Amino acid sequence: MPSDRSTARSRRRGACALAVTALLGLTAPQVCAAPGHAATIADPTGAASAFDSVPLSDISVSGLHNAYDKGKSKSITTGLDLGAHLLEIDAYSTYGTPGGWVVSHSDPLVNDNNCTYTTGSGVFRTTWQNGSLRTCLDDLRAWSDAHPGHDPVYLKLELKWGFRSHAGMGPTELDQLVAKHLGADHLFSPADMLGTAYPTLDAAAQAGAWPTWNELRGKFIVFPITGTIENRLADYELDNLSTEQEYAQHVADLSAAGRLAEAAMWPAMTRPSPDGDPRLLYAAALRPWFVVFDTQATRWLNGGYALSWYCRNHYLTVEGSAESVAPALDDTHPDPTAAAQRVRYLAQQGHSSATTFDWMNTPGAYTLWSRNC
Repeated sequence: MPSDRSTARSRRRGACALAVTALLGLTAPQVCAAPGHAATIADPTGAASAFDSVPLSDISVSGLHNAYDKGKSKSITTGLDLGAHLLEIDAYSTYGTPGGWVVSHSDPLVNDNNCTYTTGSGVFRTTWQNGSLRTCLDDLRAWSDAHPGHDPVYLKLELKWGFRSHAGMGPTELDQLVAKHLGADHLFSPADMLGTAYPTLDAAAQAGAWPTWNELRGKFIVFPITGTIENRLADYELDNLSTEQEYAQHVADLSAAGRLAEAAMWPAMTRPSPDGDPRLLYAAALRPWFVVFDTQATRWLNGGYALSWYCRNHYLTVEGSAESVAPALDDTHPDPTAAAQRVRYLAQQGHSSATTFDWMNTPGAYTLWSRNC
């Protein structure tokens, strides 16, 4: 039976209110949200929000594509300070130790990123960039510890060429790395969603069991996605087990063994279908573990997808490359008003749970919005 708390969440979700904001002089539409919850400029450091009593699935946030890129900032946490609620990291399973995941855009052998670590002490203390995934997670953990009660943050890990279980870089090892270095107490995990009330993530999502914004303060929601190189390998039949399928199987197996608490991350599909439930691509045992769906914003909007279906079922949708939606905006320095309007459009017409882009200096784009279901 659903808990009293999840029943209350479902009731809150049913209320609709007029979102009123003076931001950029935009006219506010009718959106589904708790009464009086208007869009607000994001303050990620823990300030009270008008969305505190709203379930996560009813809120639309925005964040940074390739947040580890040194061309964007000197630190991976800069985006969080600006107001981002999602960070994306590219990682290669290159070395045979879990901490050896290489963080880089195009070089699978050498770390090339803004994740920092220190060596030495006193006058010999030196800070270095180009850390491994372990270093990036340590940086995020330090930021979180310095901002207790901060807004919830999505962390998207693109596994460029997937898992390599035979080399000690499989789902189990990545779970352990995330839990150890980001901190198990800093995670909102699948087991936290299910509690003792639900058998699968799908059952919990459809029952409206998502915690509220306030209940998720101080937490990260981590999900791995199938990488671009892995997709090319699949085209040549060199890799027939995608990251999304492998991690969903891992989570299903942990649940069957009564060990779901060991899963630090969420399975995420990157191939939504315009023909109905995309999970039909996989075996019935895997389908109920996908409640997070990620693809490009243009694909969501132009591919004939029943976006309202995802929203009505309380599934989370992540929409990338916001700048590519027509009319296209500058990749790095868009008009601030246009950037803010784009994020709002994807939240309310595209039903986006999280929208990503490469913009660093557009504060209006980090506004929280009610997701229009």
